[in-house]
Amino acid sequence: MKNFITNSGAENLKKRLTELISKSEELKFLVGFFYFSGIRELYTALKKNPRVIIKVLVGLNVDKLNYQLIEYADLDDQSGRLSNEEITYKFFNSIKKSINSEEFDNQEFYQQVRFFVDLIEKNRLIIRKTTHPNHAKLYIFK
Repeated sequence: MKNFITNSGAENLKKRLTELISKSEELKFLVGFFYFSGIRELYTALKKNPRVIIKVLVGLNVDKLNYQLIEYADLDDQSGRLSNEEITYKFFNSIKKSINSEEFDNQEFYQQVRFFVDLIEKNRLIIRKTTHPNHAKLYIFK
């Protein structure tokens, strides 16, 4: 088993991550960007390893737009005019709108959403942002 994952021609990051996930208890990733579409690529491998914990440290940006799911948070109202209730309402409306599309209204999508929400609720998927911008890529498997 190699110790380094590189961008060389014969290497395949997804294949290598899948192999390492199957043998790991904990994954620690430092990445510049985090998108659920990326971690979704590892869904099958993560599902096969019910003990694995994933900790992701993001150096630059996380999903604000994920497959047309819009996270409103406080980005939509930088002046502070919207109440928490209004922000919550806008957020849930965006989810409702996107989930009712053909792209999301299928059993596979719902299973994956349930799986990742479950990981988050059980503290098996922890995502944090660095204090200072960082574009490093580091993958540690325990």
